[in-house]
Amino acid sequence: MSFRYVLGVVLVSFAIGVCVLLGTLGWFAVGFGTMTDCTDNYSCSATGCPPCRETALWINVGGVIQWVLAAAGVVILVRGRRSKRWLSLLGGGAAVLAVSALVFLGTTSQASKSYCQPGTADYEASYCRTSASG
Repeated sequence: MSFRYVLGVVLVSFAIGVCVLLGTLGWFAVGFGTMTDCTDNYSCSATGCPPCRETALWINVGGVIQWVLAAAGVVILVRGRRSKRWLSLLGGGAAVLAVSALVFLGTTSQASKSYCQPGTADYEASYCRTSASG
C-alpha cells in the first residue's frame, strides 16, 4: 500500500467526518443561533412569518446538502478503495471537503441575510440594521 493511497483514504474519511459534523452539530449551532435571532427580531416561529421561514429553509438546506456530500464521500471511498486509485481518493476527498466548506458558509450567510429583509413584517422594529440605525 502506497503512502499516497493511505493519504487519499484518510482525506476522504476526514471529508466525510467534516460533512457529518457540519450536518449535525453545525446545523444545530447555526439553527439555534440564527433562529433565536430571527424569532427575537420578529417574534414568530420558523413557520410563523416569511423572514424566519426563509431563514429556517436555508439552514435546513445546508444540513441536507452536508449529508448528501457525506454520502458522496462514502461512494468515493468505497470506489477508490476497490480500484486502488489514490488520485481519485485525493481528488474526491479534496472536492468533498471544499464543497462542504463552501456550502456551510454560503447557506449560513444566506440564512443570516434572509431574516433582515426590508419590507418584511416588523423589520423597522427588529434588531436588524435599518437605514435609520446606520
